[in-house]
Amino acid sequence: MNPIRKALENDAATLGTWYGIRCNLIAERCGAIGFDWVIVDLQHGTASWDGLLSLLQSLQLGGTHSLVRVTGHDPAEIGRALDIGAIGVVVPMVSTADQAKCVADATRFPPHGTRSIGAARNTLGGDPLSQDPFCMVMIETVEGMENLEAIVATPGVDGVLLGGADLAVSMGLTKDQIYASLPPPPVVEAMEKIVEACRRHGKVAGNAAMEASEVEVLLARGIRFIPISAAALFLISGAKRALMDCRTAVAAFAG
Repeated sequence: MNPIRKALENDAATLGTWYGIRCNLIAERCGAIGFDWVIVDLQHGTASWDGLLSLLQSLQLGGTHSLVRVTGHDPAEIGRALDIGAIGVVVPMVSTADQAKCVADATRFPPHGTRSIGAARNTLGGDPLSQDPFCMVMIETVEGMENLEAIVATPGVDGVLLGGADLAVSMGLTKDQIYASLPPPPVVEAMEKIVEACRRHGKVAGNAAMEASEVEVLLARGIRFIPISAAALFLISGAKRALMDCRTAVAAFAG
C-alpha cells in the first residue's frame, strides 16, 4: 500500500512539508527529520526537472518518500514525476471535473487511467501495474469551489488540498484579508465545504499550516493531510532565532 494512504488509515492525520530548494544535501537532511512525506515543489521554488531525480533520491536516502507538485495538468509531466520516483503528485489549479479526471487518469495505468508504462524507478515496489500513486488535487479558484462535488467524486482523486491564498485572490478579497495571519471567513467556509465533500466521498482534505497551534485548529475542522511550513522557511527561521539568541548573549556580556 502507498505509504501516504496507509498513514491516513482510520482517519489519522499525516504531516509533511514543502521542499523547493535546489540542494541535495539539505534534501537528505530534510528526509531524516521524520516527516511522513515531503512535497518537492516544481511550481513555486527553485527545484527543477533537471535536479528532481537527485532530490527524490536524497529525500529517500534520508528516510522519507516524496510527492511532487507539478506545474500544471500535463499528463506527461505527471507520469514523468512518478516514473522517476515520486509516490504521488500534488496538482495545482484544478477547477473542473474534466481537469480532475485528466490528472487522476495520468497517475494510473490502463484500464484505470492513461499513464504510459516506462517507470525508471520502482519506488513503490511490486508490480508497477498494480501500484496506487497518491493523487492530491488543489482547489484554488471560485470555479473550483463551484465544481467541488464533481472534483471530489472523480475516481482516482485521493484528496483535495486547499490553496487558500490563491482562492482568496480568486474571491476578490482585499490584500489585508489575503495576507492576514488567520484565513478570512470565506476561505474558512470553503475549507469546511471541502472537508464535508471529502467525507461524503471517502477522500482526504488537506490544508497547509505554519505551526502546531494551526495544526490543532485544522485537525478540529477535519483536515488530515497537512504540509507544515517549508524547508526554506525552517532554514530562515532557525537562523534568525540563533542569531537573535547570540546577539542577546553578546549584549548581556557587554553589560
